[in-house]
Amino acid sequence: MKLESFTRISLLFAIFLNAGHGFLLPSACRSSIVLKSASSDTDTDTLTIQQASQILQEWDQYYNKENTSGNSLPEEIMNKNRPILPAAIRLLNEAAREERDKDSTMGRCMLGICASSIDEGIATLKSWVTGLGLPRGILHGADKDGVQLDLDGGVYIKYNTGGFLTFSQIRSSGMGFDALWRPGDALLEPYDGNYRGVYFQVELDDGVFRQYLVPLDTFDEA
Repeated sequence: MKLESFTRISLLFAIFLNAGHGFLLPSACRSSIVLKSASSDTDTDTLTIQQASQILQEWDQYYNKENTSGNSLPEEIMNKNRPILPAAIRLLNEAAREERDKDSTMGRCMLGICASSIDEGIATLKSWVTGLGLPRGILHGADKDGVQLDLDGGVYIKYNTGGFLTFSQIRSSGMGFDALWRPGDALLEPYDGNYRGVYFQVELDDGVFRQYLVPLDTFDEA
């Protein structure tokens, strides 16, 4: 689908992503990041990839309804981990970025946004792309042949720094080569599930599976 055929929603997203908004990335190396948290016992902590993964895993353990341990988030976990979720995510994203810079097929970062409305979904996508300095692309799926789809209710937005569709998926979509994704493109679909949050998944060369469900507003004020 050509850009000219996109609806106002898709165009606004594309304009925003290419408007040159500043990123909120900290100065970080692959192995550690300087973290400041008002709720921490110390003013400055050095966070490693292992520690960042542990923080996010601990949060996901209680926040994600799919986890067998339940989803009742203890106040202790909320107070300790919620303020540092953005820094933990940024650290893993920066490590992935370094891998992508060396090899474009490596270091993928994927977002799965489960939102209550299209407005909330797009606002969340904007805040994450800006907050992490992710590749900027175009939102697909908000229209068909230039006609806006009826997207009342929940939406799911899939974002991928190394976005791609298989040839089978391209054929089934009926979009031809217009369906080929570019890094930073996103796909919006209706969603009738109960989950609300962002599935953050990052692939690093250590082979560890990392996927965590975190709040939609993680980067609203980060």
